[in-house]
This record gives sequence, structure tokens and C-alpha cells, in this order.
Amino acid sequence: MDDSILEKITAERGLLYIAIAAILIVAGIVFYLFVVYSKESIQVLTPNGAEEWEIGQTYEITWKAKGVDKVGIALFKGLEPKWIVEDIDAGSGKYEWKIYPGQEYGQGFWIVVLEYPWREGNQIDYSDGPFAITFPEMASCDYLSVDQEWLYLPNDLPNLRRVFITKETYTGNLDGLEGANEICQTEADAQGFEGTWHAFLGGDSDEDLAVERLKRTYNGTNGVFIAAEPSATLIRGATCHRLLAKDFEEFLAKFSDSVIINEEKFEQKFLQDMKTLWLGRIDEESKKNCTGIAAVLLDDYKPLAERYSFTTTCQNWTQGDKYVGGYPVLEGSSPSFPSCYTPAGQFTEAAALGALASGTIGKDKDAVFVLNQGKYCNEKQKLLCIEE
Repeated sequence: MDDSILEKITAERGLLYIAIAAILIVAGIVFYLFVVYSKESIQVLTPNGAEEWEIGQTYEITWKAKGVDKVGIALFKGLEPKWIVEDIDAGSGKYEWKIYPGQEYGQGFWIVVLEYPWREGNQIDYSDGPFAITFPEMASCDYLSVDQEWLYLPNDLPNLRRVFITKETYTGNLDGLEGANEICQTEADAQGFEGTWHAFLGGDSDEDLAVERLKRTYNGTNGVFIAAEPSATLIRGATCHRLLAKDFEEFLAKFSDSVIINEEKFEQKFLQDMKTLWLGRIDEESKKNCTGIAAVLLDDYKPLAERYSFTTTCQNWTQGDKYVGGYPVLEGSSPSFPSCYTPAGQFTEAAALGALASGTIGKDKDAVFVLNQGKYCNEKQKLLCIEE
């Protein structure tokens, strides 16, 4: 074969190899960029286990994020994560977390960084190990009061009444008023709160109004009301507690204040829980019967009977159902239900089972707490517990 032809074939073959190699290199780069490099991921860097973070201090939560625009950060212990911050730039890679008094403390906490808004299949990562949240030892509670612009009191002051909201939620079947007291006592014991505890909850009769029941306790309605959860421990061994109100009247009034005002007075978790309390009949102004269920009261597509409850206490806290027995009516049956009149004077049967609870009305800056929002008895609410 002619040498020139052989050289030409060899050169062309070399160019072919070079072209193939170039294509493979480009394909590798494309694969890396679009498959490896661009693959979404989140990695928590700090805290990553064994740290001790102190209430009242500020700590940096850090992470690496790839292919994610927004993240949220939550604190996890047990079953329910608690948001620290939502909807922040994933690329920032860090967040300064100020741990405010009122934060639960102890061992076994985890930080969770997740793709926001959260949905199934999104990226998520946890600390590699649990860390602890502690509170400092101080000479007085003044440090907390000045630093947070809220008043904290030591628990060894006289005439204090501790208050907490249950961690668990319950339907309207509480085994009666005494059953509600037992729930408060059980949760208090579990959290290490010594003493005798009562549910601030009203029953059907005027003698069992929530205020009247509180008056029958050892200290009645007397005392300065503070959060049961300690926010710090003093050198002498006493603990510091968030002031809720200087007396009972002021404390009760907080449940009818605007949300904006209460944001300045309550720890965030306590504030959120204030919207989900079973209360029943508080005082003599509370309705005795025929209350509208707030969530469906204006729903014209819902039968009127399902919008009204004859009871305001889930039949004295023994019912956890949504409707009275026999409703909806089956063919061939003719049960009778309690009757009510709407505020406009319209007659209706009352097929719902409901009770008075806390809640809010209005939106944003106009939102206000209320003590008498009707809710179905099958809803799960919390209880307000007060030390005797």
C-alpha cells in the first residue's frame, strides 16, 4: 500500500480517537454538572452532636446546600419539630439563633435543616448527633428581665401561682371535670412540677363555672401568675419564671387581648397554645347552650343543624364525637334533636356536639383572642392548668 495513503489513514484514525476522547470528556463534564454537581442536597454542619447551648445566648447553625433555593430550620425532640426559622436563603449557609428563655431545656435535641416549603421528597438533613440545651446559673433574674425586656421572677417569692398548657391534646371527652384535673396533674408530674394542679375549665352548671371552680381551690384566685417552666436557675438554687400577670383579672384579660399585644407578653409557644384551649363556661357571661361552631357557622353549604351545638361543654366533658347520636338520620328512623335559635331568630335543630374554646378572630394586626369560640367536640385541644 502506498505510504502516503497509509499515513493518511493513520492520521484520520488519530483524529477520530481525539474526537472520541473529546466527546467523552465533554459528556463527563456535562454528567458532572447536571447529575453530580447539580444534585440537590443539604448537610447540617453545626451543631452536630455533644454541644451544650445555653439559654440566653446566640449560636450559629450552619449547613451546606446544593440545588436548593430556600430552607427552614427546626428544633427536633420527640415527635413534633418546632420551627426556629422558615423561608430563608439556602445559600447563606448559616443562621444566628438566639435561644430565648422559655425554650425547653435538657438533652436529646437535634437541628433539622429542610428544603422550604416542606413537602414529601424534599431535601432534609439532621445533626449527626443530639446536643443539649442548658440554662445559666445567675445571682438574680434581673439579667433575664433586662435582656429580654420581660419580667422574670424567682420561684421563692411568696404568693406565686404557676401556670402551664398541656403538651398533649384531647377531644371533649375528658371524663368530666375531675378527669380534666387528673390530666393536668398527670402532665405536671411528668414535667416535674410539684404540687396540686387544676384544669381551668368550666362545666354546665353555674356552680362549675371555671372561675368558680378556681375560687374553691386552696388559694382561690389570689396570686401572681407565672409560667411553670423555669427559664434559668439561680446560684442559690431558685429558678426564674416568666411573669404572666400580676393578678387573676389581668391574666384572664390576656385571653381577650389583641395578638399583637400578647406577642410582647408571652413566649411564642405559650402564645400559640393559647389559641387551642378547651375552656367551657368561664363566668356568668358564658353561654349556657346553643353555640355556633365557628369553623362552619357561615358555611351555607353545611346543614344548619350541623352548625349549632346545644351544649357548650361537650355534655359536661364526656363527649368526643362531632354529632349527637342518631345523626345523620337514617331512612326509617325519626330521632329528635335539641332545638336552638340562631342570633337572627331562625329555628334549627342542633345536631352538633360542641364546646366553648379559645381562639382568634380577625387577621394580621386586627387579630384578637377570644374565650368563647365554638368548636366540635372531636377536635383536639389543650388544657390550661393552674397550680392550687
